[in-house]
Amino acid sequence: MITFTQETTRYTVKPENAQAIRALAAKPPKIKRPIDRKHDAMRRDYPTFEHGMDTSEYLRQYASLNDRLKMRAWAFDYADRAAPILDATAPEVWEELDADYVPTIKRKPATMAQLRGALSDLIQAIENGDPQTIANQAINASRLL
Repeated sequence: MITFTQETTRYTVKPENAQAIRALAAKPPKIKRPIDRKHDAMRRDYPTFEHGMDTSEYLRQYASLNDRLKMRAWAFDYADRAAPILDATAPEVWEELDADYVPTIKRKPATMAQLRGALSDLIQAIENGDPQTIANQAINASRLL
């Protein structure tokens, strides 16, 4: 008897069978995954789309090929509406626009230099005494605050 070790298995064989068993032991094992028959039975078949075939005919063939799955029939027919025409110059609008919408703009906070400039302009306008200039400079200063 001949004894040899292949990976983690020890074999003791007759001398005439040693080469054949060593060759078999050197092959990697065949790993067979069990087939889940439930999912295998749920596999769908698809028809080939041929020239001149329309969508409703393709759906009829699909339903007949997959009859065993007991799927609910799709009763919608596309013949009642025209194909969509996409025109890039007139984009499709899916929402109504709100006419009263005004986007809010967050202003950056004013720097000290801007505040000093606005206040000095306001003081200058008060010293000059022109009511229109005073109002304009006051509005500009209040926007910075």
